[in-house]
Amino acid sequence: MVGPSVTKEDREKFLVRLKVGFALLVGLSMSLVTLWGSGGLVAALAVGVAAALVGGLLAQFTFPDSIAETPYEDDLDRGPKPGERLRERREESEEPEERATNRDRRK
Repeated sequence: MVGPSVTKEDREKFLVRLKVGFALLVGLSMSLVTLWGSGGLVAALAVGVAAALVGGLLAQFTFPDSIAETPYEDDLDRGPKPGERLRERREESEEPEERATNRDRRK
């Protein structure tokens, strides 16, 4: 069976880095907006820190922790894969030789 090539720890690390990067991007952009609007360096620093905190909250809502989960590693029964029920019904109803002869008769 083929499983995921990325481990759960790697996905969680990536998600944390994504959230931190998102928060820093928001903070940096607000600092630049403050500087562009003729605000002082202290004001830009204060706005940048406040915006980074707000960006962290936004990142929590934008990128939930469920992104790091994968259906391959949990124990939840998510039901059959698409087409699985149809394949099972075909196997129960007919043998492979009967299906081949039925196809020939239809032609």
